[in-house]
Parts: sequence; C-alpha cells; structure tokens
Amino acid sequence: MINILAIKKIFPESKNNLCAWHIQQGLKKRFAYLNKGNNKQKKKIYNKIIMLPLADYPGKFEEDLEFILQSEFLKVEEKKYLETKSLFKEKWVKGYMKTDFCSGMFTSSRIEAMHRVMKRFLRSSTQLTELFQVFKELEEKEIYKFKDEIQRYQKKENKKLEESELFKHFKGLYSEYALNKLKDQLIESVNYKLFKKEDGVWYSFR
Repeated sequence: MINILAIKKIFPESKNNLCAWHIQQGLKKRFAYLNKGNNKQKKKIYNKIIMLPLADYPGKFEEDLEFILQSEFLKVEEKKYLETKSLFKEKWVKGYMKTDFCSGMFTSSRIEAMHRVMKRFLRSSTQLTELFQVFKELEEKEIYKFKDEIQRYQKKENKKLEESELFKHFKGLYSEYALNKLKDQLIESVNYKLFKKEDGVWYSFR
C-alpha cells in the first residue's frame, strides 16, 4: 500500500491495476464447487467464470458475465459477488486494462519475469549498448505476443462473420474483392446487439 501511495505521489497520472492471475486464483477457490462432479453445464459456467479476468476484449467479458449471471447453478449471493466485482472491472479484466498503456502486462508474474530478465543482464558494470539490447529483446517479445493476440482475434471475428446470415447474403451478390473491402464494416455490424430500451420504443442498437 505504501508503494502504491508513493507512486501515486510521484506519478499522479498513473493507474494501479490488480493482477489478473491472482484474481483468477481467487475465483477458482470461490467457485471450485462448480467444477466437481460430471455436470458439464456446471463445468462450463466454472470455466467461463475463471476466464473472466483474461477476457481479451470488453465485449467478450460482458457477454460471458451476462451468460454466467443467468445460470441457475449460482446462488443469489454469488451473482451479487460477481456483479459487485464487475463494477471495477477496469482494474482486473485484461480487455479493459488495455485501454491504458501497460506494456501488455496484466499479471504481476509477467512483471516479475521481466524483472528476472533485467536482473540477469543489468549490473553496475553493464554498458549502455548492452542495456539497449536487453530492452530491444524485451520489446520484440511483447510485440510478438501482441501480434499473436490480434491474429487470434481476427480469426475469431472472421469465423463469426462467415457464419452470419448477412455475410451469406452479400456473398451471393458481390465479389470476394468487394467483400474484403467491406469486411471491417460487416464485422462491426454482426457484433451489434438488440435490446428493448423502454415502453413505446421497441429496440435499439448498441
């Protein structure tokens, strides 16, 4: 706590987040009863719960949380616990933490791993050229991980697009070149959700 206050004083614009891995371990312990036995539906809920901290994108987190809260296997107090925890999701959910610069780090273990690399190469006798080499290697590793995450997301979105009725409709009308040009707009459109807004207004997009 003292370290957090000290950093806040020197760097008032900085943000202090929670370790996604430690949050996940807490969820595993609290909801371990769902993972017992052979009930596949309970296990599915359990897996969705423990993966909430590592949701890559806000939409994925919101979708999974909504699915979890509708489950009949959770007690009222357990649902309330998750709802309360979601109020500060920006501090522990990967997809939300990415909105602020954090060098791609969402768990303290990754930071500790980077510290080990630095301690291994950085000493009082380290030359400036060696220092830059270490940071270059660390940067390249993070860039590779980021590219891999983007590719996985694009693959998932492309699959969702190809399975949509909208894409199938356009596929019969336009060439592959035209579809590729429209792909970003089509992906955005298939991610729209319909919900009843209020009496007298049937549906709205979000």
